[in-house]
Amino acid sequence: MKISGTGLVCTRGRGAEADFSKDWKEPDFLEVPFQEAPFPAYLVDASTLKDPALKGMRRADRFSKLTTLAAMDAVSNSGISVADSDRVGIIFATAFGPHNTTFKFQDDIIDYGDAGVSPTIFSNSVHNAAVSYISRALKIKGPTWTVAGFDRPFEQAVELAEAWLEEGRCDYVLLGAGDECGTVMEYICTQKIPVAQDGRISDEAYVPGEGAAFFLVEKGGTDLLEHANDAWVPIFGNMLTGSALACAASVLGR
Repeated sequence: MKISGTGLVCTRGRGAEADFSKDWKEPDFLEVPFQEAPFPAYLVDASTLKDPALKGMRRADRFSKLTTLAAMDAVSNSGISVADSDRVGIIFATAFGPHNTTFKFQDDIIDYGDAGVSPTIFSNSVHNAAVSYISRALKIKGPTWTVAGFDRPFEQAVELAEAWLEEGRCDYVLLGAGDECGTVMEYICTQKIPVAQDGRISDEAYVPGEGAAFFLVEKGGTDLLEHANDAWVPIFGNMLTGSALACAASVLGR
């Protein structure tokens, strides 16, 4: 596939302006207070998601804003108009989906019962919510699909995008992946991550990360996954959709 545009949102910043100059072993990761101890995680800074372009997503959750911003950047980077087109598709891959919102929805059911749960929280908790926000924000009218799973979801999304283009179903596909950290993930990782007395983490530690990457692709070009390599993993933390971010970082010339 030919990559016409690339968008990236991660802990180091956004797009080509993201700062990858610091070594990952330095304690430059964001520390989230959790159970009286710092919790290492590669998180997206809150200021990144305050872009005016997201002003129409007041009711959206953080996960949808994160992914929509990366998708919008990919289209902007391409210089191609996709508005009102039914020849542009969207394929999004995720391992955990909007799990923060999903657990919030479940907690509210326990606390308030079925009748007291917010319908907005419910609508944001489904895995396809992010794609819905993206299609609305960019006015894309083509087919949409969300690939969810723990076994190479981005690679599966790439194969599906290639099939859509080869079949002539779309002229372009907005292809991406993303995941976010949350309190449940934090709890699980505090049980698994070896943290030294000085607060530094070992090379073998599983340090969670979050972010989103999108590509506007069309037929032709080379294998998108050739851009992915393990060298970028420490930059973003350990993510099941990290290969998408690694591709984006490579394409952006870092």
